[in-house]
Amino acid sequence: MATELDHIVVGAKDLASGSAWLEDMLGVPPLGGGEHATMGTHNKIWSLGPGAFLELIAIDPDGTDPGRPRWFALDDPDIQDSLASGPRLLNWAIRVDDIEKAVKDCPVNLGTIHSLTRGDFAWKVAIREDGALIHQGHIPLVIQWQTAHPASKLEDQGLRLTRLKARRSEKTGVVKALESLDADDFIKVEDGSVTAGFMAEIATADGNISLVG
Repeated sequence: MATELDHIVVGAKDLASGSAWLEDMLGVPPLGGGEHATMGTHNKIWSLGPGAFLELIAIDPDGTDPGRPRWFALDDPDIQDSLASGPRLLNWAIRVDDIEKAVKDCPVNLGTIHSLTRGDFAWKVAIREDGALIHQGHIPLVIQWQTAHPASKLEDQGLRLTRLKARRSEKTGVVKALESLDADDFIKVEDGSVTAGFMAEIATADGNISLVG
């Protein structure tokens, strides 16, 4: 199975304030975005170079109720409380060429495969029915694109993901899941304290910045 790093996901209490904060951090504006009608969310995106991007996501106050928990645990009161203090790194995503095999072979429950569309884009994605982040977001969202990748239509803004790191008190289960997805080379999982940690480092024109979860 071919696996590639797809994008990282930053959550915000609301899209406007989160976008302003992230634009200030990165030094460049978002390149676009849109709505996820099925999930009741909307987003903004930044290029991370060929084949990758950064997604800022929030609950869409004008969207319809999805009738199920939103993805990335956005309905979780604890997540919303943390986002009230500012945007935070929630998750990351990989793309595969056989999502059915990835879901079947992974030792943790990645969720149910959904077929989603937006504009010219179509993709399959595994989403937990409870909307939860898997192991604090250290297990990636798994996607199989059915159309061209969004990054192929983005201007290169000079941003690059230089490091993705997770810290856990118990990492065996996460490492085994990452290995089954051929994704263990994309993130460094370290031994840590009882409190899990999550960090993405991005190179910008003004130096490296860190986004934490």
